[in-house]
Amino acid sequence: MKNAETSEIELGAALRQFRIRRGYSLEEVADRAGLSPTSVRSLELGRGSTVSTMLKVLAAIDEIGIVDEWMARSRRFSPMAAFKAARGASSTPQRVGRARGMRAASDGV
Repeated sequence: MKNAETSEIELGAALRQFRIRRGYSLEEVADRAGLSPTSVRSLELGRGSTVSTMLKVLAAIDEIGIVDEWMARSRRFSPMAAFKAARGASSTPQRVGRARGMRAASDGV
């Protein structure tokens, strides 16, 4: 299983490749994104940047569509369906309530 640090480094490397493929220098991307070259470099090296920095860089290199694709896939995901599948639950809702006779017993009748 990957850890966050490894994923950050791989994501940064992928962003750098996108930038280079698009023909942008690091300074051009920084300027287009309204960031410092140091911020862009840190992101590309996987050195802890913000989500905002990443989105600005993606927009600056015309790759923001990647985020849209990822969000579209996540919208098709149903946490409840995954929960039910993991539990082996049926799709029929189960009633939850007090067992019959408990009221009478608790009222002292």
